[in-house]
Amino acid sequence: MSTKTFAEINLNNLVHNINAIKEKVAPSEIIPVVKANAYGHGAVAVTNRLVKEGFTRFAVAQFQEAMELRDSGISHPILIFGRLFPDEISEAIKAGFRISLFGIEDIRWIEKAGQEQPANVHVNVETGMGRIGVLFDREPDFFDVLLASKHCVWEGLYSHFSTSDETDKMYANLQLSRFQDILSRLKEKGKTPAIIHMANSGAVLDLPESTFDAVRPGILLYGHYPSSETSRSIKIRQVMTLKTFVAHIRKIPANFPVSYGRKWTAEKPTTIAVLPIGYADGIQRSLTNIGKVLIKGKRYPLVGRVTMDHIMIDVGDDPINPGDPVVIWGEEPQGVIQALDVAQSIGTIPYELTCGVSSRIKRIYVGKA
Repeated sequence: MSTKTFAEINLNNLVHNINAIKEKVAPSEIIPVVKANAYGHGAVAVTNRLVKEGFTRFAVAQFQEAMELRDSGISHPILIFGRLFPDEISEAIKAGFRISLFGIEDIRWIEKAGQEQPANVHVNVETGMGRIGVLFDREPDFFDVLLASKHCVWEGLYSHFSTSDETDKMYANLQLSRFQDILSRLKEKGKTPAIIHMANSGAVLDLPESTFDAVRPGILLYGHYPSSETSRSIKIRQVMTLKTFVAHIRKIPANFPVSYGRKWTAEKPTTIAVLPIGYADGIQRSLTNIGKVLIKGKRYPLVGRVTMDHIMIDVGDDPINPGDPVVIWGEEPQGVIQALDVAQSIGTIPYELTCGVSSRIKRIYVGKA
């Protein structure tokens, strides 16, 4: 792909977003979630800028994501949400990562690693997500085993909402009450860690009682509301603007088909702008005949099937020329296309769009640390 096709990552917008979150949840600490290459924005660049802004604790999903940050020189605490297996635990302890525990076997694996340095651990408790976490009815003695372990330093307790981005907060409140009940039971036994955290982006917006000691914003950091059902109680700016350019202009007559399968045919003579970006770059094929792009401040429809390397745009009789810049989504002085709107037009979420921008799209940073 040409270097004229790129994702502009505005780190100043990132800082605006996290400071707006900070103001909303104070005095709770913010643990920025930078998993999945910072939701496609570039984990190292994003984390470095946030370190510069004074944030000191981060979260990722996998061991290798944490190692990428360590190898880049980032020395701050990094919580790994995913389970670590015995072949990863020794190195994770040496690196000072915060290890999530899902059951007694995790404690046993840490003990068997035989490291002199203790492991800092966070306990993930199951409150209704139905994915991972300690189930008390199955392991009632879990915390007794944890506190008896000489190899674990219990630093945190957390859970995860499954519906905090929905209008109906009944189930989210049920999860929260379960978490609060767990906390109460632990406090009665004098067993609580230093950091209690549960709130994700949806909860940061709409469930202030879930902020506890820290919050874990993800998609909100990058300038997207998790769904159309959350409030807009924090004003955010899109961090990624996906840009390309007009590579070719074609005049076509009426009844002329465009792209594979002839899924779109011109009703009248028109002009087609060919853009050098396709599903290999992260433009979902489901945007066929649905998507819109921004050229010179005006929206134009994507016509014909999205192909691996190109998409086609119907620009009518407008004076569009090769080399003209195009916005797929993001913010420009001439206009804005919200990734949330693009996502909803094809029945998905903005997370999938930004994470799906492929590695062959160059990231260009504004405001890099």
